[in-house]
Amino acid sequence: MFEPDPFAGRTAVVTGAAGGIGAALAAELGARGMSVVLADIDELGVTRTAAELRERGVRALGVGVDVSDPESVAALAAASYAEFGSVELLCNNAGVLLFGSVADSSIGDWRWLSSVNVEGMLNCLNAFLPRMVEAGGWRHVMNTASTHAFLPDTANSALYSATKHAVVGITLGLRGELAEEGIGVTLLCPGQAATRILDSQRNRPHSFGRRAGEPFGTGVIPMAIEPREVARAAVDGILRGDPLVFALPEFTRGTFRGQVEEMWRLADNALGDRAESACPVGD
Repeated sequence: MFEPDPFAGRTAVVTGAAGGIGAALAAELGARGMSVVLADIDELGVTRTAAELRERGVRALGVGVDVSDPESVAALAAASYAEFGSVELLCNNAGVLLFGSVADSSIGDWRWLSSVNVEGMLNCLNAFLPRMVEAGGWRHVMNTASTHAFLPDTANSALYSATKHAVVGITLGLRGELAEEGIGVTLLCPGQAATRILDSQRNRPHSFGRRAGEPFGTGVIPMAIEPREVARAAVDGILRGDPLVFALPEFTRGTFRGQVEEMWRLADNALGDRAESACPVGD
């Protein structure tokens, strides 16, 4: 059972919060009465974004963090609890994107994508969940995946989509595991949001090798849903305890629904073939 207003007076941690969806989430949660810890590898940007929220009366702390580094995330958790005393909502939102075929992508491309999109989420869960489990009361985790995890054809985004498949699988499993602890879990899947995710490699460490090509440029995604709309849908979904929230432009919803239906059609065909092959021939 969810409280009518679980946000006021509580604390949220949002990763990937220097801009885009993360910054919008922090603003939406702050407007609903939460103290907010904004975390991002862009320390200057996240500090500036937190300061802007404080000017609007939100209790906000900006922390530079590399989610792919467990020690950096442990320091984030320590700073969060030292500043606000508790964390009731963890939004694992940090993510990076690359386009390119599997054959042309490097192992460094994969390691970088997975280190942020998958291991970064796991590092945050490892750092925050034990204390959240012990705390009692209203608590929630939201993990950001993508509509790319539901497409029947992920050509030229297969590595990125694979990391988001992992987020889906982990989040659905986590939802069942944490139900007994009274902790809600929501999977957020944005699609075509007006963020700088095309320019993810601006923060790519040299240790992952050469930069991949950027076939769609590095600007803000055009003809896209605004981050504040994604944030509003996400926070409303958390309030309802929804297992899954999609947030994408209205004009793309029909196409996306068709892609999801195609995924199910492939599964139905496979199941049908298996059922027929199992039938005995003759008497």
